[in-house]
Amino acid sequence: MLRITLAGLLFVGYLWAGLSTVVAGDWPTWRYDSQRSAAAPDALPAKLHLQWTLQRPPSAPAWPEDPRLQFDAGYEPIVVGDTLYVGSARNDSLTAIAASTGDEKWKFFAGGPIRFAPVFTEGRLYFGADDGVFYCLDAETGTVVWQHDTAPTNRKVIGNGRLTSVWPMRGGPVLSDGKIQFTTGVWPFEGVMLYTLDLQNADATDEKPHLTSTVLADSAPQGYAVVAGDRLFLPCGRERVLARSLSTGKPIGMKYDSRGKTDFHAIAAGDWLFHGEKIFHVQDQLLAAVEARRPVVADNTVYGVQGGNVVALDLADPQYTETKDRRGKLVKQLSLAKKWELSYADIVGKAEGDAAKWLADNPLTIHLKAGNRLYGYQAGQVFAIDLPTENSPANKTWSAAIEGTPTSMVAAADKLFVVTQEGKFYCFGAEKTDPRHHKPESVELASTDAATAEKVAALLKASPSDTGYALVMGVSDGGLIEELLLQSQLPVIAVDQDAAKIDAVRRKLDAAGVYGTRVSAHVGRPLEFGLPPYMASLITSEDAQSGDISDAASVIQKTFQILRPYGGAAYLATSDVEHEMLVHFVAALGLANAEVRRVGDLSSISREGSLPGAADWTHEYGDTANTLMSKDKLVKAPLGVLWFGGPAADGDLFYNRHYWGPSLTVIGGRMFLQGPNKLSAVDIYTGRVLWQMPLKDSDEIQPGRRGNDFEEVIAGFNFVAMEDGIYLVNEQVCRRYDPATGKVMSEFTLPKAEGQWGRFRVYEDLLIAEVFREVPGKGRLPVELQAIDRNSGETVWKKTAKFSFPFVAINGGKLYCFDGMIQDLYLDWKRRGKIPEAGPDRDVVAMDVRSGKEFWRYTTDMIATWLSYSQENDVLMVSNNKGMIAYRGKDGKELWRKYAQGKGFAGHPENLWDRVILWKDQVIDQRGPGLAYNIATGESIQRKHPVTDEEIDWEFTKKGHHCNYAIANEHLLTFRAGDAGFCDVETGTTSRLTGFRSGCRNSLIPAGGVLNAPNMAHGCVCGYSIFTSLALVHVPDADLWTYGALKKPDVQPRQLAVNFGAPGDRVDETGMMWLDYPSVGGTSPDVEVKVTGDNPSYYRNHSARIHGSDLKWVAASGVEGAEEITIKLPGRAKQPRNYTVRLYFAEPNDTSAGHRQFNVSLQDQQLLADLDVAKAAGGSQRILVKEFKEIAITEELKISLTPGVGRPVLCGVAIAAEN
Repeated sequence: MLRITLAGLLFVGYLWAGLSTVVAGDWPTWRYDSQRSAAAPDALPAKLHLQWTLQRPPSAPAWPEDPRLQFDAGYEPIVVGDTLYVGSARNDSLTAIAASTGDEKWKFFAGGPIRFAPVFTEGRLYFGADDGVFYCLDAETGTVVWQHDTAPTNRKVIGNGRLTSVWPMRGGPVLSDGKIQFTTGVWPFEGVMLYTLDLQNADATDEKPHLTSTVLADSAPQGYAVVAGDRLFLPCGRERVLARSLSTGKPIGMKYDSRGKTDFHAIAAGDWLFHGEKIFHVQDQLLAAVEARRPVVADNTVYGVQGGNVVALDLADPQYTETKDRRGKLVKQLSLAKKWELSYADIVGKAEGDAAKWLADNPLTIHLKAGNRLYGYQAGQVFAIDLPTENSPANKTWSAAIEGTPTSMVAAADKLFVVTQEGKFYCFGAEKTDPRHHKPESVELASTDAATAEKVAALLKASPSDTGYALVMGVSDGGLIEELLLQSQLPVIAVDQDAAKIDAVRRKLDAAGVYGTRVSAHVGRPLEFGLPPYMASLITSEDAQSGDISDAASVIQKTFQILRPYGGAAYLATSDVEHEMLVHFVAALGLANAEVRRVGDLSSISREGSLPGAADWTHEYGDTANTLMSKDKLVKAPLGVLWFGGPAADGDLFYNRHYWGPSLTVIGGRMFLQGPNKLSAVDIYTGRVLWQMPLKDSDEIQPGRRGNDFEEVIAGFNFVAMEDGIYLVNEQVCRRYDPATGKVMSEFTLPKAEGQWGRFRVYEDLLIAEVFREVPGKGRLPVELQAIDRNSGETVWKKTAKFSFPFVAINGGKLYCFDGMIQDLYLDWKRRGKIPEAGPDRDVVAMDVRSGKEFWRYTTDMIATWLSYSQENDVLMVSNNKGMIAYRGKDGKELWRKYAQGKGFAGHPENLWDRVILWKDQVIDQRGPGLAYNIATGESIQRKHPVTDEEIDWEFTKKGHHCNYAIANEHLLTFRAGDAGFCDVETGTTSRLTGFRSGCRNSLIPAGGVLNAPNMAHGCVCGYSIFTSLALVHVPDADLWTYGALKKPDVQPRQLAVNFGAPGDRVDETGMMWLDYPSVGGTSPDVEVKVTGDNPSYYRNHSARIHGSDLKWVAASGVEGAEEITIKLPGRAKQPRNYTVRLYFAEPNDTSAGHRQFNVSLQDQQLLADLDVAKAAGGSQRILVKEFKEIAITEELKISLTPGVGRPVLCGVAIAAEN
C-alpha cells in the first residue's frame, strides 16, 4: 500500500533544504544539490539581459552513438561566488571563468577527459577523470591539493576514442553529510568500484581524506550519483538505477521496467525517484502512470513537460487504484494529479502547420527553478515562467533568443547561465549592457625547427602505414609532436615523467585547438605507464633519457608489446655500433616476427605480420567448411578490454539487430562490417574506422540469406574476406575490394540467364557460388553450383542439382553438399526452429572441388538444416533440430548418428537448434543441452568432476536470454547468455561479460588474437547499461567468475573450496573449484554452508588491490563478523577422513596491526591464538594463508573464529583429502 505520511512530506522538504552550508546564490554541484533537484531557493532578477557569450568547441561525449548515455553531451558548469567552473571531455581541462565577465581565471589539465561537473565545498573542487584519478583543487588558484589514484592498476585502453584508464570515473560525484560518493569503471567483468571519500577524516600527513571502496557486482553506473536521505542512487545508463543504503551498504530493490525510456539522468526526493522519463515510488515499488522527462522537483511538485505543455504534478497527494493486468491479476496503479498546466503556445506562440511534428522537432524543456520561477527552452528561446499565485496563473514573463540547443542551465550569482550542445555559453544578468563576446582563439602550429621537421619526414616516409596511433615516449620541447601533427593525420600520444614538460605541451597544443582531439600528453614513465598492447603504428622519442627508455633491452621488450601487428614500428636514434647491438638484442630476446632495419641514422624495430597463434575469420560461419570454429589460439580466459567505444561504435555501421545482417569477418588485423548502404573496415586493435565504401541496399532479399523475417527485412549481402580481397555480391555483381583501402579491384558477373548469386565461398583460387533460379511452384532455389577462377573470372565448372543445393561445405579438396527440396528453409522465424517440410528424395553428395566431379552420393533420411565438415578428422556432419549424422568424408560411410531433440537454451530457434560446432576431434552440440561427442565414434566426451574426481559427461550451459548461436576457438565458446558470455572449454564453466550484450547473430568473434565484439545489438531497447563496440584480449590477472552445469555431488569430495563474498565460482590452476558463498553467481555444485556470528556481512574488493603471490581473487572478498562456520561435505560418510585445510585471510580495510585479533579453531580445537591478520601478513590487503594437516572430518568441517579485538574476518577455505 502507498504510504505517504506527514513525516515523509516533512522529510522531503528537509531534503530540498539539505545544502544548508551553501552560500545563497551559489550552484555548487550538478543540478544544484545532492538530490539533483535543479531547484535553487534564490530568485533571479525578473528581467535579464545578455552580459557575455563564450564560444568553445562542442563537447566530445563518451557515447555519441547513444543519446541515453550522454551525460557529457555539453559542458556542465557549477558556479560559486563570481566564478564558473567547467570541466571538458574534449581537452581534459577544468577551467575557472569569471561569472561577471566571461574572462578565464585559470585552467587545469587532467590526464584524461573530465566528463562530470565538479563538486565544490569549503573552498575546494572535487572531480574525477577518465585517467582513473580523483582530484582535489584549490578553487581560488586551480592548484592540486591532493589526488587519489582510484584505478586498481595503471592499465590503459583506448576508450571512447581516447587513451584512458580501464577504470575511468563514470558515476559522477555527489556530496552528502561530508562524504563524496562516486564510481569508477565501465565494465563489471573488469570491476566497477563505488568509492566513499570522507572529507572529515583526512590523513594528517598529506591532507588526503580517507577513501574506501567496494566492488559493485554486475552494475555499470553511467551518470551522476544521487543521494536522498539514507539512499544512494547510481544511474546505470539504460539499466535500472542501482540503489544502496548509505548506513548499511545493503542494496535496495528497484523493480521497474527500464526498457526504452531510462538513461543516465536520475533525480530523487524522499521516496520518489525520477529516472529518464519514469517516475518511481521506491518504498512501494510502483511506477507512476504518468511520465516526466528529466523534470525539476521542488516543494512536493514535479515540474515537467507532457504533451508539449509545461505541467506541475502533485507529489503530496498521489493517487492509486487497483486494476487487473492482462493475466487477470490484481495490480496497483499509481498516478499524480496535475496542479496546473501552461500551453507551449502561451510560451513561444502557436506552431505552424502540423503541431505534433513541430513539437517533435522543437521539444520544450524545463531546466531549473530559481525562487518562484521556472526557466526552460523551446524553438530558439530561453524563457522564464512565473509560478501561479492566488491572484495569477502561471505565465511566461521573460524570454531571449539564443543559437543552439541548451544542454545545461545554471542560476547563480544573480545570473542565468545557458550552455548549448554546440559549445556556446550565454550569461544573462540584470544589467542592460553591451555584451562581450569571447570568440575562440587559436594559434596555428608551424614548423620552427628544420632538423625536427626533417626527422619527422624521414620517420613518416619509413613508416609502412599513414594511419594509426603515434606514440612519443619522452618529451623535450614538444617540437617533434607538433611536426607529427603538421605532417600527418596520425593521432599522437605522448608520455613523459616530467609533469612540467607535459603541462607546457598541453597548454601549447590546447592553444592551437588540437589538444584532446588530435593529441594527448600524459605524465608517467613510458615503459611503466600501462599502455595497451598492439596500439601504436609508430613509436619514437623526442628525449629518450627523459622518457626513461635509454635501457635498450627494456625498450625492445616492452615497446614491442605496444606495437600494432602488421607493420607497427618503433624508431630510435642510434649509431652504427648501437644498431648492430640492437640487432643482437632482438635476436636474443626471440621476439616473434620482429624485424630490425636501418633507416638513415635511425634504427627501426617492427612487428611484421600476424600475432603468432592468431587466426582469421573469413566466412560467416568461420571458414568454407562451416565449422563455427576459429583457429585462433590467443583468445582465452581471463579476458580484459583492449578498446571500447569510439568510431567503431557508430550506429550507422550496423543493421538493426533483428534484421540478422551478415556476421563480421576478420583478416589481416581488420574487421569488416556491413551496415545500411555501406561496407566498413575497422582496426581490430584500436577500434579506428579505416575506410567505408558505399553499397546499394535493395528491397529484394538476397537469395540464400537465412535470417529473422518477422521484421520483413533480411538485410545485407553475402561476402567473404581473403588476404587478396573482400568479395561481396551487390547488385548481382561480385566485387573484390582492396582490404587496405576499400577500392574495387575486380568484378565477377553471372550472365543474366544464369540467375542470381547466392551464398558463396572462396577456396584456394576458386570462388564457388550457389546460383538461384525460379522453380515453378517452389520459388527461388539454389539449383546450381558454379566454380569461378577468382584470378581470371572464368567459369571452371557448373553442377546442376537434382533438386537444390541449400548447404555446402568445402575443405581438403572436396565439396560436400545436401541435394534436396526443402520448403521455407530460409524463413527461419516462421518455422520457429521446426524441421521444414521436404521432398522424399534427399542426398548427401561429395565432389571434387576442382572439377565438380562426384566422388559419392548417398540417400539420407535426414532433412538437413545444417552441414559442416572437419578436414582434420575427415568427418562430415549433417544435423537438424532432432538429430545428427556423421559421415566419413572419404567414402560417405555413415559413422554414427544420434536422434535427440534439440532443446535449445531459450533462444531464437534457427540460431540454436540445428548447428553443431566442430572443435578439434569433438562435436559440441550447442542445440542444448550442451554436450560434446567424439567426432569419430559419437561417444560422449568425459571429464572429471572437480569436487569428487568422478567421470562425468562434459557439458556446458548458459543462462538468460539467448538469441545467437555459439562459436568456438581453441579455448572458448562464445555466445549471448543474457549478457555477452563465454564457456571455457577446458573447465566447462561459463562466464558473463556483464554490461553489454552481443548481437542476434553471434558478434563475439575470436580472430586476430582478440575477441572482436562490434555492436551488432544496435537497435535493442533492453536494459543493458551500455551498447557499444569493443575488443578483448587475454589478461592473465583479470578477474574471472563462472557458473556451470555441474550438479551437487552425492559422494565424498576429493577437494572443495569456498570463497566467501565472491560473485561466482572459479577453478584455480590446480583444478580446485572455488564455490561462491552466498551462492549468487548462477548454477553451481553448491555445498551446505552455515555462517553465524555478530551480524556477519560480506564484502568484496578488487583483486588487483591484494598483494601476494597466492590466489589474490580469493583474498579480495570475505566475510566479516562470522564466529562459527560449518561446511557440510557431500556424501554420507560414516568414518572420519583426514583432510588438509587451508584458510585464506586478508585485512580488507586500510588499517594497521592491532585493530583486529581473533582465535581460530577447527573441529573445536584451537589452532591459532590472537591472529592479527594485518600484522601476520605484513600489512593490510595482503594475503595470508594458514594450512593445517590431518583435520579429521566425517560430515562437516567446523571453523570457529573467536573475537578478541574487532570482528573476525575470513576470505576462503580449501579442503583436500589426504588419502
